[in-house]
Amino acid sequence: MKTALIAMTLLFTLAAQATEVYRYVDEKGGVVFTDAPRKGAEKLNVEAAPSTSVVVPALPATAAPAPSPAAGKPDMAAFTGYQDFRITQPAPNEPLLNTAGEVDVSLNLHPALRADLGHGLTVLLDGQPVAQNSSRLNVALNNVDRGEHVIEAFVSDASGQVLIHAAPVRFSLQRPSLLMPGRQPQGLPPIPPPR
Repeated sequence: MKTALIAMTLLFTLAAQATEVYRYVDEKGGVVFTDAPRKGAEKLNVEAAPSTSVVVPALPATAAPAPSPAAGKPDMAAFTGYQDFRITQPAPNEPLLNTAGEVDVSLNLHPALRADLGHGLTVLLDGQPVAQNSSRLNVALNNVDRGEHVIEAFVSDASGQVLIHAAPVRFSLQRPSLLMPGRQPQGLPPIPPPR
């Protein structure tokens, strides 16, 4: 389509300059318009333009593809910092009941973690790391002791500098005894008997 429009533009330009126009196909299969006669060229009947002004049809604008960032290279300038980071699970002061001591920790970070810049998440349980330099927003803790605990989390860069820190969350874990199944933890509804 673009080649045809260029050929039409050339034809109108030649027609404005001369009344004799010749058309032929070159060795590569391209159509050529010229005002010089040539062997095998077809003479076209074109009337001279009534004035010296030439109307050239506009070629459709083609959008140049946007330059894509180099593959594998992070866009360092686009990162402006994290706005929000919080621990969403467990909820603050939530009493948890789990015989095996399993606790699921969920984090919410906005914007998303930039691991491509070397950023990583660290999760602490009672001041001890349970996940370091991770990209996971969900961490499963196993065999947590009964009692009160504090979860903390922060994002750090490749050099270890803390970029954002989530507010600590305090929770309590109650683990019913497997040796004394009838004994209920205090403050929780009774466990229904097995069917």
